Amino acid sequence: MSVDDRAESRSIAFEYELDEPIEKVWRALTTPEIVTEWLLPGNPTAEEGARFTFRDTGEPIDCQIISLEEQRSIRFAWRDEQARRDGLNSTVTFEVEGTANGGTHLRIVHEVHYARQPTRLPVTPCLAANDNSVGLRMAA
Repeated sequence: MSVDDRAESRSIAFEYELDEPIEKVWRALTTPEIVTEWLLPGNPTAEEGARFTFRDTGEPIDCQIISLEEQRSIRFAWRDEQARRDGLNSTVTFEVEGTANGGTHLRIVHEVHYARQPTRLPVTPCLAANDNSVGLRMAA
């Protein structure tokens, strides 16, 4: 039995104001040939539910598109070697929004989800009244 099995998460976010229009930034986030030039080599696909792999120094990074809202946001699961080894799940979200001057506000959030190690209650051995141990048989 565990006292506390709640999952915890941590995130880091970066925000940028770009001069480029939202359409251009969206293409950079969703066009496979462009993504692999600025992010990592791999075979990304910008379709909800799609699975693909990036390679970073030879280790595969398994990804899956979790949600895609055209010219607004793209969110995908990201599992590298460390995540697989440590049982972590993480997501990366790119959000874009047009600005008043025709540019783009870009927000990138990397969130890591991990399960807190369950706290185990100590197990104390006890004798049952009917366990036929020598002490109980002699008392009877």
